[in-house]
Amino acid sequence: MKTLNMNPLIRTSFILMLCIFSHQSSIASTEPLNDSFIIKGELKGITHDIWVKLQPKGSTVTLDSVISKKGKFVFKGRVNNPSLFTLTFMRNAVEKGKRPPYQPTFELFLENSPIQLVVDLNELPNSYPESFQKKLAYKTVIVKGSKTHEKYMDFKNSQEPLDQVRSDLFMNKYIAYLNPKNGKEKGPISEGIAIVNEIDAAEAKAKENILTFIKNNADNYVGLMVAKNRLAKFNADQITSITAGFSSEIKNSDSYKDFVTYAEKIKRSAPGAKFIDFEFKDHKGNPVKLSDYVGKGNYVLLEFWASWCGPCRADIPHLKEAYEAFHPAGFEVISISMDDNKDKWLKAIEEEQMTWLQVSDLKAFNGELNKLYNFQGIPTCVLIDPSGHIVTRNMRGSWMDARLIDLYGNKFADHHE
Repeated sequence: MKTLNMNPLIRTSFILMLCIFSHQSSIASTEPLNDSFIIKGELKGITHDIWVKLQPKGSTVTLDSVISKKGKFVFKGRVNNPSLFTLTFMRNAVEKGKRPPYQPTFELFLENSPIQLVVDLNELPNSYPESFQKKLAYKTVIVKGSKTHEKYMDFKNSQEPLDQVRSDLFMNKYIAYLNPKNGKEKGPISEGIAIVNEIDAAEAKAKENILTFIKNNADNYVGLMVAKNRLAKFNADQITSITAGFSSEIKNSDSYKDFVTYAEKIKRSAPGAKFIDFEFKDHKGNPVKLSDYVGKGNYVLLEFWASWCGPCRADIPHLKEAYEAFHPAGFEVISISMDDNKDKWLKAIEEEQMTWLQVSDLKAFNGELNKLYNFQGIPTCVLIDPSGHIVTRNMRGSWMDARLIDLYGNKFADHHE
């Protein structure tokens, strides 16, 4: 049996401590040791042997791998706490020098028990497009022996239809509104606001389901994992409540301690939290702090963007329109560039003719800014209230229109109403 000590960063990210693994290439009669697991897997839909990899969910680190023999494989080992893993089935050939092909995967909530699973690889997504189309393929996998996996499936079965409603509204109605076909003009602002109100109502139902599941599972690691994975959806007060709501048994675990560290990180830039000050230079090279402008009695939009970001640049005409309409009423904008090339940044400012404050530390995503404000992609738009507290992290498009009209009244041109 081999021992694998997990990097502390991985442990923190995936609520996993030390894992001990051994493997066999075919089904054996050996029963698991006390406080250990044995996964006996059977593959269908394939006629040759393939590698099967076991990884913490969301990690590229392979904790163990085996070669299936006649469609069967075994993993043995131990987890300190039940945790979510990914089984990756290396079905598609890897060609040197080419992009790694998509490999079928399946999520397994692993606990120390005898677990059996049957996987038909023809039912799982086998390409990147299929991975978006076959969202419910996990239902075709037979899993026996993991009670925590059953709880996890309960959550997925209740949550995914709610998430799908929001996704369908966004893709089928809002994107169609933003990008009218056949040369048609985009509809009035009121139409976009009506659509995002529908989306927000669907999102509210999805969030309520998450909160209910966490509350009902505050005594187990599935509830803790769901809380961690969905925490960024909630405001600072809700994060505090979620963190405090777990049972004493969960709170005594290292997984919970890691969760608390993560929760504090998310909470400091969540709606309701005080803005985080930061130092920059403006486009003329003058030193600037956010506190020079934020929390001074006006609503301020922090727009994180970059010269190389296509969606950011595409949003700028609408942002300019909103700024021109609402700035006289007190609405302020600070564009914070995630560039690391000053010349390209300055050229983009000139091309877009943005007249509000432009700042950057020119460290792109290698600095601390994106970590402090908890984002990995742009554009990210954060609205700060007159007292310096975060109002929302969703301040783009029709969401911005709705918020500005609510705060200041409709100051858009008549033909937009």
